[in-house]
Amino acid sequence: MAAAFALGAITVAGCTSDAAPTRPTVTPESAYIAIVEWELEQTEPVLDEEGNIELPVVYLASAIGGTIDVGVQAAVVSAMDEVAVIRFADDQGEARDEGLEGEPVKDDGVMIVLNAFETDQSVVEARITRYQSATDETAWTLEVTAVGAAAEVTSAASTDPQPN
Repeated sequence: MAAAFALGAITVAGCTSDAAPTRPTVTPESAYIAIVEWELEQTEPVLDEEGNIELPVVYLASAIGGTIDVGVQAAVVSAMDEVAVIRFADDQGEARDEGLEGEPVKDDGVMIVLNAFETDQSVVEARITRYQSATDETAWTLEVTAVGAAAEVTSAASTDPQPN
């Protein structure tokens, strides 16, 4: 009987150990939010005629075209609705005012064109193109790091050649 009790105690002790903690990972939603936050840090606020800050307009589009998951869209719009107007474009042409010289982004905005990137890792590399017009376009490589349930851009490097 003492042996049965000892075996039972070992079994119970083995079952009470906690599962290994999971590490935070970058989700599509957290990556897009981090990229938009990074973009907002790069630009000066725009003031209207009364001196009030206007919400910046940020279009997000896939480099290969197509619709970004609607659940992701809703999460990004909801998280950013007080700091920016977020619009998703299935085709990059939807964000450009093709009737104007230089094809600027509509509503004086910026378009972030996202190449495919891996998610569900603690750190991901996102290649983007920041487009404001045909003559104002820059490619970037961003390192996006999971921070709890959120993410942040922890490094950014322009991949366009710099003029001498």
